[in-house]
Amino acid sequence: MSIEDRILSKIPLNQGWSDDRKSIVTTPKGQYLCRISKPERLFHVVKSFEHLNGLYLGHTPFSRPVECLFDEKGVRIYTTFVEGSDLSSILSMLSVKKQISLGVEAGIALRHIHQRVKVEVDANWAQKYNAKIDRKIETYRSCGIRFDGDEDLIRKIESLRGLLIDRPQTFQHGDYHIGNFVLTPDLHLGILDFDRWDIGDPWEEFNRIQWCRNVSPAFAKARIDAYFENNVPKDFFPLLYLYMAVNILSSIPWAIGLGEKQVEVMLENAALFVCDTQGQDDFVPIWYKMSTSFEEA
Repeated sequence: MSIEDRILSKIPLNQGWSDDRKSIVTTPKGQYLCRISKPERLFHVVKSFEHLNGLYLGHTPFSRPVECLFDEKGVRIYTTFVEGSDLSSILSMLSVKKQISLGVEAGIALRHIHQRVKVEVDANWAQKYNAKIDRKIETYRSCGIRFDGDEDLIRKIESLRGLLIDRPQTFQHGDYHIGNFVLTPDLHLGILDFDRWDIGDPWEEFNRIQWCRNVSPAFAKARIDAYFENNVPKDFFPLLYLYMAVNILSSIPWAIGLGEKQVEVMLENAALFVCDTQGQDDFVPIWYKMSTSFEEA
């Protein structure tokens, strides 16, 4: 008997930017998250089910696929429901030591995601990502909205393209940042929403860490340090700059369709990124240098 045949109640969820329809469903065996996607996303949804079905992250709960259905109602995937409070709204209220502890959990979990999900790589990363850079720069320059320091940012992006050569590729969560984390009832990290999974450079997965930094620089630093087992490679930070800068650029035209308020949020985020990295010849952002390490906490 499928989950749908056992549903007792359904609560719609309207949060997030996805076009998918989401709801929490309750059955006699517990709660699940239901995500309904457009028919053309069938392959993506089925592949996510295949990739994540055998993933183990120890004591860190995540949205694990349980059932996938496809018919005239659309593509529907049921995942485990990760109970918890939105981490972005409460992290800053926790002690710095707890913020760092949760950052460590996030870093370790991400390393395991990259190591334990096996995928087939069928494209040259440098070629693929350089084409993406070209598109993002063109879209930004034609969107009609600019921010101070944008041309210097673009020049730095151009100077770092060579670092993309021979980069490895792994499975990616695709949207790994504080907006997809919860604080579980036992005060640990829970991970949501693998819907934007992709295959690419594992270090690109840090391109949205700005949102973690905005809430807790200590959490963001701990995430990086724990991922690398407290031995961050020197070439990580130039690539981090590249991936974050491209994401910053693309966020401006993306936000236009969401309204003026969201554009302002992205412009503020861009200004903060420029401030964090300006004058840093080693590309290590100021917030990372100034934050407490988990060894000191």
